[in-house]
Amino acid sequence: MRALTAALATVALLAVGGASARAGGGCPGDSRLGLVAYVRGGALHLLDLGTCGDRVLVRTGASGPVRFVRGGRLVRYGGVRAVPVAGGKPVRVRAETGLRSPDGRVTATIRAERRPGAPTGTQSIVVGGRTIYTVRESYRQAPAGVPGPLALLAWSPDGRWLLFYVDPMGSQSLAADGIELEAIGVNGGKPRKVVHMLAYPDYVAWCGPRLVVTAGGSRLATENKWLALATLPGWRVRRLVAGPARAWGSVACASGGARLAAQSQPVSHDFAFASTHWSLWSIGLDGVRTRLTAPARGYADESPRWSRRGTLLLFVRSRRGNGKLYLWRRGRAQGPLASLGSSLGYYGHRDWWSAADWWQPAR
Repeated sequence: MRALTAALATVALLAVGGASARAGGGCPGDSRLGLVAYVRGGALHLLDLGTCGDRVLVRTGASGPVRFVRGGRLVRYGGVRAVPVAGGKPVRVRAETGLRSPDGRVTATIRAERRPGAPTGTQSIVVGGRTIYTVRESYRQAPAGVPGPLALLAWSPDGRWLLFYVDPMGSQSLAADGIELEAIGVNGGKPRKVVHMLAYPDYVAWCGPRLVVTAGGSRLATENKWLALATLPGWRVRRLVAGPARAWGSVACASGGARLAAQSQPVSHDFAFASTHWSLWSIGLDGVRTRLTAPARGYADESPRWSRRGTLLLFVRSRRGNGKLYLWRRGRAQGPLASLGSSLGYYGHRDWWSAADWWQPAR
C-alpha cells in the first residue's frame, strides 16, 4: 500500500505544471552548462543540465521562437509572452520587431514606403533609425514588388555587418530554391555579394571574423550543398568543403572560432521529408574533416550547438521527424536528455533551435 501511495504521489507531482521530472540517460550533471528551454506539444519545458530536472513552465499554448532574456531569468516564447525560469504566471510582452544587434544596443529593420496605388516604392534597411540602404521597387508585375522585399538574416558578432537578401518578388516558391546572400556595413555603402544559399539562419555561422555558409540552391537539403568560407573585410569567398558525394546542412562555430561543427550526409535525391541520415562532423577552417557521430540507419543527427567553452555539443537525434536532445562529449554521444517532439521540417531541413534555446552562465 505504501508503495502504491508513493507511486500515485509521484504521478500527481509530475502532472503539476512546474514539477520536475528526471531527464533521460547520459545527463551531464554540470551546472556550468546551464538551461535548455523548449516547446513540445504546446508546453514550454525547462531542462536543467546541472540537476537533470525537466520542468513544465507553461502547460498549453506555447510556441516558438523561444529565447532566454534578462541574463537567463526569463524565457520569451511565441513572440509576445514571457515566463520566469523560476516558474510563475506568464506575462504579455511587447513583440520584437527587426533584428537586434549582438550587444543589444540597436535594432535593424526593413522599412517599406509606397503611396497608395503607386506603381513604385522603396524598401530600406534601417539601423538605429538611420537608413543605410534603399532599393527601388516596381509593383507593375508583382504585388510584392520587383526585385522584391528585403529580408534580414543575421548580424556579424562585432555588430559591424548585416547579412540580408532580396526575397524574389515576395515568392516563397522562388525563395525556397535559394536566395543571394549579401552583406552591408552598418554605416552603409555598396552591398557585397556572398553566396547563393537557402535562407536558413542555421546555415550561417561566424567563426571569429570569418563567415561559414552552407551554400547551394535547390530546396532539397540533401543535394547541391557545400560549405563556403568568407573572409572579411574584403568578403573573399572560397569553398571550404565541397565534393559531389556529400551534402552539408546546419553549421555552428565554437566561441572564438576555433571549431566548426556541421551536419552532413551522402547526397540524396529522395524528396521525402524524413528520409535523411545526417551525421555530425568537425571541420577545420583549413577544410580538414573529422566525423563526430554515426547514427544508426533511419536516424539523423541535426542542429548542432557548441557549449560556451567549445568542449561539447548539444544536438538532436531524430527518427521520422521525432527528435530527442543528445550531448556529444569526449568522442561519444550521450542521451537522450529530453524529447523535443516532432518536426516535419522542409525537404530534409529541420532547425530544432527555432523552438528551443540554450542559456549558459558567463564564465
